[in-house]
Amino acid sequence: MKNDSKILIPLISFSSSRERWEPGSERGENIFLSDSYTRISPPMELPDLCYGVRIEGACDTPFLPPGCLAVFSKTDGTALGNIYAVGVQAEFPFLGKWLQKETSAGSASGGRKVFMVPTPLHIPGSQTSPIAPSLHHVLLFKDIANSGNLKLVPAGKVLWKHRLVYVQK
Repeated sequence: MKNDSKILIPLISFSSSRERWEPGSERGENIFLSDSYTRISPPMELPDLCYGVRIEGACDTPFLPPGCLAVFSKTDGTALGNIYAVGVQAEFPFLGKWLQKETSAGSASGGRKVFMVPTPLHIPGSQTSPIAPSLHHVLLFKDIANSGNLKLVPAGKVLWKHRLVYVQK
């Protein structure tokens, strides 16, 4: 989107979209079908595929004060304050701060060395892992609209993760 004086973007409400939300739907894209639009005047150029979410209640982050308009983009990139709108399979969408960042392979950490502790997998003939398979690939979010509760979301259940790109107060 170009930096015009006014930009027209769709206005989405996750709370009022619950009637249209079908938890059995695989994509969950029907919440983005909106008849409501709003005009904004961002000081910078916004990426493509943006939509706005009006923040009605208090959020557990200083980035999103009550009454502001949070603008999210469906494109990849860095999010303001690591805040994302997240769609999870068979659940309602939520706004969350991503607390877990992916680490690049082979990166040397400046922390302490971690030594291996024998587990059943290190014992010949053992078939049991002490870590549940469901916890191997999870994303950790702080649900900012729900008193800052932590959410562990299996990576395979994330339908979409849209980044916060602009906040109009």
